[in-house]
Amino acid sequence: MNAFVKLLSSALVVGCLGACATTRSEPPRVDHIRLEVSNMPAAVVFYRDMIGLRARSVTKDFSVLEAANIGVFLSAKPWGWLTPRAKDERAGWGMYPHFEVANVKALAARLKAAGYTIMQEPQKHSFGTEAFVADPDGYVWALVGPR
Repeated sequence: MNAFVKLLSSALVVGCLGACATTRSEPPRVDHIRLEVSNMPAAVVFYRDMIGLRARSVTKDFSVLEAANIGVFLSAKPWGWLTPRAKDERAGWGMYPHFEVANVKALAARLKAAGYTIMQEPQKHSFGTEAFVADPDGYVWALVGPR
């Protein structure tokens, strides 16, 4: 019986190689970020027209946009397992994804002129320049770029 258990254990380990996360040599990659939005046209304008993401598909309920290395998916409907957010509840507390842009100051000025809320004006840091902007639903994104 001991030999059978060893054989079975070996088979399970071999079968797991390449499929189990604990044996992978590289970490998983982030495929996309999904955001629940209240106004699809306004969200698409922000992400496509203002930030510069590529629109792969845009519908009234779901849109797929693409940055250079990650997808940003917009959904007008919440997941079925979520409790709907209260009207005044801000989205995305604690999560601040960063867009790398060529000119933080210029983009922040353009967004501000278009009526978007700049949460933090561009500031210089040792790693470069950073600003924070809220999208139409209150999700806060950082804009980072060279000094």
